[in-house]
Amino acid sequence: MSVYKKIKEFILGKDIRYIWEQFATERNGILKSESGDLFVTYEHSGFRYNIANKTYYVTSGGRTFEKKYMIGIVEFFNPIKIELCITQEDILTKIGKVFNRKDIMINNKDFDKKYFLQSNHEYKAIAILKNEILINQIISLQPDRLEIINDKGLFNELPEDGKYMLYYAKQEKLKTIEQLNNIHFLLNNFIEILKDNYSIH
Repeated sequence: MSVYKKIKEFILGKDIRYIWEQFATERNGILKSESGDLFVTYEHSGFRYNIANKTYYVTSGGRTFEKKYMIGIVEFFNPIKIELCITQEDILTKIGKVFNRKDIMINNKDFDKKYFLQSNHEYKAIAILKNEILINQIISLQPDRLEIINDKGLFNELPEDGKYMLYYAKQEKLKTIEQLNNIHFLLNNFIEILKDNYSIH
């Protein structure tokens, strides 16, 4: 790396567009930009994937703070209309439990301690999360939210009419292509389980 590039990176921060370009190439996808944020859309095993970064601004005490999120979305038709929501345990989920908001337990101590799980099909949700590879991916990546919904995502994303979406969100900055690949692998594994067991398409 030239001295000029090193100085530029030091002053302006590392340009990560090349990471997105590499990921788009590897997935035969298309790199797009929306409001300055980048995302890659691509087809995989008959499903359309979108992996994106989102910038969110919070104003507090007269100051504005920037938060970066990684988002992953796969849309599909959901014949059994299963919905589930996995969020990290926090003060709100603990208060919810006091008011009888049910936390589904899957008998994995690492997951049950860290995450709050809700679903309209409790036993199907448990069966999905019994997959050891999937549960280890979730615990390793530590998403803030992982859900199956036909409603709005964290940044008002909506699936096409009649479809649901598998939705991943985590507050973090993109630094390496491994982050993008790991999100893909988690989403793909989840989709394959749903496809094999619950006929999503």
